[in-house]
Amino acid sequence: MNTATSSVITLENNISSISIDLNGGAITDFHLKENPVNPLSFAFSKEQMPENNKAGAPYQGHFLCLGRWGEPSTGEIIAGMPNHGQTANILWNAEENNATGLLHMQAVAALEGLQVERTIELDSNNPVFLVKEKVKSINPLGRLYNMVQHPTLAAPFLDNDVIVDCNGSVGFDQALYKDAANNMLQWPGVKDEKGISFDLRNPSVPYNSVFSFVVEQDCEYGWVTAYSPKCNLLLGYAWQRNDYPWVHLWQHWDGDDIKYRGIEFGTAGIHQPFKEILDTATSLFGEKTFAYIDAGEIITKNYFSFIHHTEPGFEGVTDINIEDNTIQIKTKTGADINLKLTPQLIHELSK
Repeated sequence: MNTATSSVITLENNISSISIDLNGGAITDFHLKENPVNPLSFAFSKEQMPENNKAGAPYQGHFLCLGRWGEPSTGEIIAGMPNHGQTANILWNAEENNATGLLHMQAVAALEGLQVERTIELDSNNPVFLVKEKVKSINPLGRLYNMVQHPTLAAPFLDNDVIVDCNGSVGFDQALYKDAANNMLQWPGVKDEKGISFDLRNPSVPYNSVFSFVVEQDCEYGWVTAYSPKCNLLLGYAWQRNDYPWVHLWQHWDGDDIKYRGIEFGTAGIHQPFKEILDTATSLFGEKTFAYIDAGEIITKNYFSFIHHTEPGFEGVTDINIEDNTIQIKTKTGADINLKLTPQLIHELSK
């Protein structure tokens, strides 16, 4: 079913539901029908938004950072550029869809000089959806750009017991981006500003931060998951590593309680304006810190997302692979999870 209320469009199958807000283009809800808890319940008010974003859509759920990740330069802010790029701040257009569980939508970010066409397809038999995004440069000149998927967790799914897993390898604290190479971390071990070590899978130290990790270089796919023991729910993402070689984990605390967790993945390595990136490091740990798109060029990137009801004793994920039309999720304990998909979705991801 494809239904719309206001600017929100909802796709459904017999098992799950996904909602997309055209105002900002964010995926705002993904839940099982037998369990209505929505991991993507994160939402900022207009007042919480950066000053240069307040005229447009607020951040919510899983939004797309396109053009840039983080703040623009001073001159770009004066010119009207919002943080995280224009596509998360403007109204998208939806095309008519007759197919069940399918949505075509697009946005033109005139300030960025980028156009994005997105197809979202919900599998007919599983709580899994595919997102395919085609980005076209409508600039007469090529440009540096970044593209980061920004899913953010919040209550009631998120609490201090939530466990995040990914196939990250080496990384760093964005607070130390100027000297990242000399402050290298190995997933999942990190440190706070006082040098206190903790496990980022389940942080025990209240520390507002963004940690970035390179996806393991010998993997075909990158992946990240979040598991809530309280809700018995696992949310996950998988993508081709070549599309998005970085994983970024944002945590924001309110006292001793975690309030937001970003489980982000993208092309960006440094959370800064482009001049600062160029002045600091064009690559880190063998990966570029930005991407490039030529005039008129079209770049296509895809990812899967899934949600799954977990059984008692579940403790997290050790690996995810896609093979034989199946998302294969290897677990720390108990039986592995296999989500058999329609061949069309697998074919789209492999393009």
